[in-house]
Amino acid sequence: MTFLEAINAVLRRLREDEVVSTNSTDYSKLIGDFVNQAVYECEHAWDWNKLRETITITTASGDDTYDFHTADTKIILAINETRDWIMRVIPAQYQHRLEYLNTPIMDSAYYYSFQGKNGDYSQIRVYPEPTAVDSLRFLVVKHTPAYALDGSDDSEELTIPDLPIILNAYSKAVSERGEDGGIGFNEADAAYRTALADAIGLDSSLNHLEEVTWCVQ
Repeated sequence: MTFLEAINAVLRRLREDEVVSTNSTDYSKLIGDFVNQAVYECEHAWDWNKLRETITITTASGDDTYDFHTADTKIILAINETRDWIMRVIPAQYQHRLEYLNTPIMDSAYYYSFQGKNGDYSQIRVYPEPTAVDSLRFLVVKHTPAYALDGSDDSEELTIPDLPIILNAYSKAVSERGEDGGIGFNEADAAYRTALADAIGLDSSLNHLEEVTWCVQ
């Protein structure tokens, strides 16, 4: 389903006319805002398999800071592929302690932290400072940037299941309108949450048990 198709799906539920572009009317643009917000909320509710990809960074000797990505990303796993070990994320302040309160070590990257931005890119800083070329692989969940409301993103496909997105946006439209033919926000919101839970349950069946099982000690 495309961004425009999702907007029209919400408009039909509101018994409004469908549009040929997101920016056809002020109201269709408002629904576009609701769909964008729904995409954000639904994508951040679960680490969807369809949002997962690998980002690779190649280190250089003497360089400990690298541009990571422009998108909203969550790291699931980081591996130093060259050295065959799993990397550990540490707080930025701990990395400063390692580098400035101790004699700095130069070796292959084992730790990493986030260190601000370089333009649109978030930056990642590794420790120890690399002495050679290593391949660092990051398994991430990359979330979708907001779709443009000028019509240029109308044909962009939604990545995750569309029904929770549609029902989430619809519930927001009902809340903004006040009611919709007897359907109040609570009922619309409950339908969204049921659809989201069902979609997460189906997607989680594709995951390894360690991602969906918790042990309390």
